[in-house]
Amino acid sequence: MLFNSFDFIFFFLIVGSITLLLNYTHKLQARNAFLLLSSYIFYGSFNVCFLAILLFATLVTYIGGLYLGKVSNKKLLTGIVVILSLLPLVTFKYSYFLFHDVLRMSSSVSDWTADLILPIGISFFTFQALTYTIDLYRGKVECCRNLVDYSLFVAFFPTVLSGPIEKARNLMPQLKNTQCISLNDVMTGVGFFAWGLFKKIVVADRLSQYVDWAYSSSEYVSGGTLALASVFYSIQIYCDFSGYSDMAIGIARCLGIRLSNNFSFPYFSTKIKDFWRKWHISLTSWFTEYVYFSLGGNRVKMKIRWIFNISMVFLLSGIWHGAAWNFLLWGIIHAVLYLSEYAVGLHKKGHCYKSLLQKTIAGCCVFLLVSLAWMFFRIEDLSKIFEVLSKIASASLFNIMPGASTVTFAINVLLLVLLGICEVFLYRNRENGDAVISRTPVVMCGWVCSLLLMIALFGQSNDSFVYFQF
Repeated sequence: MLFNSFDFIFFFLIVGSITLLLNYTHKLQARNAFLLLSSYIFYGSFNVCFLAILLFATLVTYIGGLYLGKVSNKKLLTGIVVILSLLPLVTFKYSYFLFHDVLRMSSSVSDWTADLILPIGISFFTFQALTYTIDLYRGKVECCRNLVDYSLFVAFFPTVLSGPIEKARNLMPQLKNTQCISLNDVMTGVGFFAWGLFKKIVVADRLSQYVDWAYSSSEYVSGGTLALASVFYSIQIYCDFSGYSDMAIGIARCLGIRLSNNFSFPYFSTKIKDFWRKWHISLTSWFTEYVYFSLGGNRVKMKIRWIFNISMVFLLSGIWHGAAWNFLLWGIIHAVLYLSEYAVGLHKKGHCYKSLLQKTIAGCCVFLLVSLAWMFFRIEDLSKIFEVLSKIASASLFNIMPGASTVTFAINVLLLVLLGICEVFLYRNRENGDAVISRTPVVMCGWVCSLLLMIALFGQSNDSFVYFQF
């Protein structure tokens, strides 16, 4: 039941209507129980067996939270809860890579892990559940004794598959209280959902066909085609993932819940440091607070220790995305880029680009470097990555092939121009964390209708989201 499917639209119309009614009548426990049931139905629609993993993560952190205030050694109990919570994630996601690629153990030992199916969203809901455990240990949240409320926090259907990864101190208080849902909330939510759907099926899914064709035929296409495919993939993954996040934020807003912003126009960044403040914000925030600060952050005495802390965050970020060497290299590349900026002084507070030309050049450089790194994210075979890079560096760089259809290629380019114009307009009109076209209901209705028309005319498919594999 994907967000970009008619099944989900029908599901949400029913769930949303009943939730609004229960919220309006101030039946909080009934509302949360209904939302929890709906969330389990939604998650179970992908694979009923996956519910067992979701329930395990919920019960381990919930029971651990109940006992955390009763034991003397809170640090030990927190460590046990964290390890138990991560156990399914490590087993399903990393066991084959660990046994087969890292330890190179015999096939009799590693083969059983090859058939394990990765539960969808496990990286997201595991990390979300851990925010409660760690924040409870640090005294940032109170113990939640209501199992329904806590279970809903972990399984809330807009976030359970691909985030945003909400911290307990942000989402749980909203779930414990009835929300005043205004017409503006509903209109803003619908606007977020329509814009996310546009980015997903009009832009990302169309570009994916060109990217898949170019990379699968890398030995036959020109260097310019592969370079363009790399640029297209950067836009594809942004529109795919930020599109999901926008839809999740929009769905939750219609229910009166404010989720954290997960993207803040990352490709308008002029520094790698700024890019990571704007890309997958909830994951960056998670690693910053629970890993970087725990290691000492920038409050360490030796610079080499700070370099280690930064590198560890990027390495873990790469591994979080996937159990393969290419994801590890992707993390290393971003660590090198981040530290290189620091080495040349771009991190200093007084440093800024004064003219529009300087900002444009710096922004283009950041985008190209990020696009280069995305190759290691997209292509698993390391030898193929270097084959693609060598072709891009060849004389065929200026030869671009349009793919199967010149007309389709031209339409895609025009849609990218339209996307860029809309992004600039939304960037300039953002307020209070919301990037909306307008607060006026009439303008919002026109905006949503325009997006729906574009979706009807140019929507390509109902493909799954890229980040579902993580």
